[in-house]
This record gives sequence, structure tokens and C-alpha cells, in this order.
Amino acid sequence: MRLSPRYGREVEIEFFDRAADAVAMELLGKLLIRFRDNKPLGGMIVETEAYFGEEDPASRASKGGKIKDLMYREPGYILVYMVHANWLLNIVTGPSEKVSAVLIRAIEPMIGIPEMMDNRGVYEIRKLTSGPGKVTKALDINDEFNRYRVNSEDSPIKILYYIDYEWDEIGRSHRIGVSKDLEEPFRFYIKNNEFVSRV
Repeated sequence: MRLSPRYGREVEIEFFDRAADAVAMELLGKLLIRFRDNKPLGGMIVETEAYFGEEDPASRASKGGKIKDLMYREPGYILVYMVHANWLLNIVTGPSEKVSAVLIRAIEPMIGIPEMMDNRGVYEIRKLTSGPGKVTKALDINDEFNRYRVNSEDSPIKILYYIDYEWDEIGRSHRIGVSKDLEEPFRFYIKNNEFVSRV
């Protein structure tokens, strides 16, 4: 790993206009920042999953409805929906005619940790953001964020360059908690990071 030469810059919207698996892998090491009352909360993205269109049995797009419609928006739009009483934070990817999105599964908490702990009522840092529902609770994110495109001027969520990881530092597995999955593994995580939800 190495500090990105673009450290601190916002990730360009064009970054998301690619295949979901490429975006999911390259989001690792980026900073996810959520501004609440002008105060930043967040940390480094350490785990993601890529989801595709109707051909993907694990994707919400395969079930139709509102979520599928939201996945047809332009790349970079925030997509938040609820599963088992947990909000899940996704970002729409790829050309609009090819439905896909990336789920943010875990972050390494770095900024505004006391506030994130209060949001969750959890005060053990390793358990704070090690799962998709934990991330949204810690960052106080819900489906009201669906009207924003990440990094737009009015967006409360920003993604910044931070650390670049090499291919051999990234692990892959099948996606977690799905009843049916594609043959190829589309979960990505930073190896040996203690904030990954599971190895």
C-alpha cells in the first residue's frame, strides 16, 4: 500500500462510470466522509461488494421495483435501502443502461469516532463499523440520501483519495448473506484489516 498521489482530492464522478466490480475493488482505501451539521464522520473503506442487473440473483435489481429503478440512475448516485431493519449504503455504477451498484460493507473508523460511537451506542472501536448496517448507523445514513449524487456540491457524502492498495493486498470472496450468488466472487476486502466484517 502507498499514500495515493491524489491524496485528499475528491474522487471524480467518472470513477463510478465503470463496471461495478472494478469500482468495488478500487474503492478500497478511499475515504468515506459523511458531513452532519458541518462535522465530518467516517473513515477508510475496507470492504465492498459489487451487484449487477437482473441476471444477478443476489441483486435487488433482479426483484424489480423501486430499487431497480434507482439503480438505473447516473453513476455516482447514492442508493440506500433497508434489509432486515438495516439501511445499506450503495453507490450506483456503470452506464445507466447497465444496472449495477457497489455496497459499502465496512470502513475503518478514523474521523468523528466519539460521535459515531454515540450514534450506535457501541464503544468498542473494532465493532463500530465492521458491517454494512453498522456503517449506516454510525454515520446516521438513511434513504433520505437517495436524492444525492456523491461528491456533488450539496451531497453530505464525499469520497476522497487516500491509500492505493496493490492487487495482492486485496482479498476476494463470494458475497455475504445472499441465498443465491454468481459463480465469480464479487466481495472485495483489504487483507489483514481488523475492521473487515469477516475474513
